Amino acid sequence: MPVPFTSRNLLHEKGKLALSVAGVAAAIALILLLLGFREGLYATLTAYADNLDTDLIVPQSGVEGLFSSDSTLPLALHHEAVQATGATEAGHILLADVIFTSGETKTPILLVGYDPALPFGSPWKLGAGRLLEADDEILIDSWLAERAGARPGDEIELLGGSFTVVGLTRETASWMSPYMFITLDAAETVLGAYGMVSYHLLRLPEGADVESARRAIEGRVEGVEVLTPAEVAGADRRVIATIMDTPLNVMLVIGVVIGIAVTGLTAYTAVTDRMREYGVLKAIGAGDGRLARLVVGETLVRAGMGFVAGIGFSYLAAALIMARWAQFNIVIRGGSLVQAGGLALVMSLVAGLLPVRRVAQIDPLIVFKE
Repeated sequence: MPVPFTSRNLLHEKGKLALSVAGVAAAIALILLLLGFREGLYATLTAYADNLDTDLIVPQSGVEGLFSSDSTLPLALHHEAVQATGATEAGHILLADVIFTSGETKTPILLVGYDPALPFGSPWKLGAGRLLEADDEILIDSWLAERAGARPGDEIELLGGSFTVVGLTRETASWMSPYMFITLDAAETVLGAYGMVSYHLLRLPEGADVESARRAIEGRVEGVEVLTPAEVAGADRRVIATIMDTPLNVMLVIGVVIGIAVTGLTAYTAVTDRMREYGVLKAIGAGDGRLARLVVGETLVRAGMGFVAGIGFSYLAAALIMARWAQFNIVIRGGSLVQAGGLALVMSLVAGLLPVRRVAQIDPLIVFKE
């Protein structure tokens, strides 16, 4: 009996069903987009550390992340770190937050200076052009290049230096600050940081113990920290989490409340419109528990349909947003789908319980009233 009754209720007024499913889908899409925005924000922020392809990162003592604080170390420490660990390959990078100005475009960027002759620090994906070969060349993020009207072959000014754009990078933009890449020597010149670097990078021999290498460096070189790329990425995530997690969580709660309100209103309206049908069921012996299960089951079906539609809406919206605003990276992972599914279940259960009291109060004699 429950399945035909539920199906008939759902399909009796297809317009109301479509509106209720759309409301739930919108709430689910909002939740998934917010979760995807957070994941994308973290992914963009930690992309550089994630793609360094190194075993150890050595910053100044007290520094835990690439972007959470400044690090300045003498380039000469490079040799001590190599000797302490027996590293097979080593490099260094120079990072700085600067303001890039081109015409009417003025935006903060993260300037990365790396040595093209070493296997560390270069951008991990090119959209056009080639990597650096000379000190007067620069790589610029694709979104920033479009915004500034720059193309490969153009000359741009940065910190008093003139550089030729030789390539456009991808996956190096965020709403915070896109990346620009120049050679390490050029970065020392424009930043006035001669003989200094921000981070030393070490690749250990195959099978080497990372913890032993860490202790060896810290015991031999003063004033440094020794971190793994995962630890650096985690520190940067924690920094952005302190800024972004609270407002994002508030918006997630709002999305859940909207979903509960829409689903609950639909469920309550469905019960009110079907008073006689529920009265018939009660008159022929259906208990309050059976009726409650019918109401909750119908609500779960609506929520399930809305959940599936919401997934589709979220992927479509994410694609449109990233196509229009490339600085926003939205990553909808499997874990986000699980979270959204759990929230959809909570929404449907809470919403389904709202009209249960109304069902319990139905008088079976309503069947005999006109």
